[in-house]
Amino acid sequence: MSMWSKFRGSRLSYLVLAIFAAVICWLYVDLARQPDARVSINNIPVSFVGEDLLNDMGLLILDDSPTISIRVSGPRSVITQLNRENVTITASTIGISEAGVYSLECEINLPGSVTSGSGNPVAITSRSATAVDVTVVEMESNTVPVRAEFTGTLADNRFYDEDSFVLELTELEIRGEESEVNLVSYAKVVLSETNLADTWTGRLPVILCDAQGNELSTDNLLLETDMISVAFYVECYKEVPLTVTMISGGGATSEDASYTVNPETIIVTGQEGVLEDLTEISLGTVDLSQVITSEQFEFDIVLPDQVSSRDGVTGATVTVTMSDRLETRMIETSNIRLENAPDGYEYQYGSLTVRVRGRSNNFSLLLADDIQVTADLSGVSVANGATLTVPVEVELTGITELGVLGNYTLTVTVTDPGHAADTTEPDAETADAA
Repeated sequence: MSMWSKFRGSRLSYLVLAIFAAVICWLYVDLARQPDARVSINNIPVSFVGEDLLNDMGLLILDDSPTISIRVSGPRSVITQLNRENVTITASTIGISEAGVYSLECEINLPGSVTSGSGNPVAITSRSATAVDVTVVEMESNTVPVRAEFTGTLADNRFYDEDSFVLELTELEIRGEESEVNLVSYAKVVLSETNLADTWTGRLPVILCDAQGNELSTDNLLLETDMISVAFYVECYKEVPLTVTMISGGGATSEDASYTVNPETIIVTGQEGVLEDLTEISLGTVDLSQVITSEQFEFDIVLPDQVSSRDGVTGATVTVTMSDRLETRMIETSNIRLENAPDGYEYQYGSLTVRVRGRSNNFSLLLADDIQVTADLSGVSVANGATLTVPVEVELTGITELGVLGNYTLTVTVTDPGHAADTTEPDAETADAA
């Protein structure tokens, strides 16, 4: 005989069948007939109908957040759906037109899926209160400044300053009971994002603070807005060297000179994409023909568009020093040519001594006539007896290994050969004839 056959005929099998039948009967009674059950829903907040109209009249409910607890009965499958989120309690403020203490009747509102259902209705068997007492006061208003705070962190080589925040509102109107309004010194928004590498935009909640910076509750206050749009501009900074370009001249090339810049670098700020390719800032050029041994030059720092100096530095000093491997000699020349000199005058001038620089072994190649001096008299007022100081251009012809240093002028004396005859006194006969 099999084990199943033994079990089927045993007393245990009849006991199992009896239990199974009892469960079926219980389910039938519980689900099909649905006997009433009772559920308590505690601390349901009371909301006020018409509160906006009250506020428009300059009145405010001092909200102590009243709540009411209820007990409901009905089919178990229905009332188990009820909770503090879908059961609401309202009290109407319509009709209130002045400050005072009022008792407002409360209305309990069940969700539509329960109240519109057919069959076994849900009944409210008890409630902790049928009305709530509210205090209505006249509102005061005040306008407070809005501040912004950053409590987060920035990515590497990023910074912000007092101008980084741009706020939708810089002032905020608050309304409420006078004693609470007077506590508010300012409003603030706080950005706490971490590892910011670029500009952040979004909306931040408003926080009210007293004069000591303590945060205040907004429960009994009406705010112009409880969220403010904010832009927080994050910029990069970068240390960039300052450079100059040396132009060959006076027998020297950039290999014959060295320079220092004070300051050597500048810290600049801007957006990451702008600074990425900025490797140096050129101050300008230095003509080596204007440097004898050592000279200082002052430069303005001109920054590219959308780039700023973080520390406010706007200028730099460049010191150029010549190598001692160059030699300088003073050489006199009479190879002078006047250009654009008006006719009818005679011009007297002497020789000119110029400073020539280069490697010592190259001076053997230089002849006096290789130094050409040109004085241009165009635009110069020429008159008899005038002594003119005329800028001249000096160049070496036929030799590139040497160069002329500095700038020169030539003193030119002007005479009019016929001027003396024109101003002599006439003889007696001529005078009589006249």
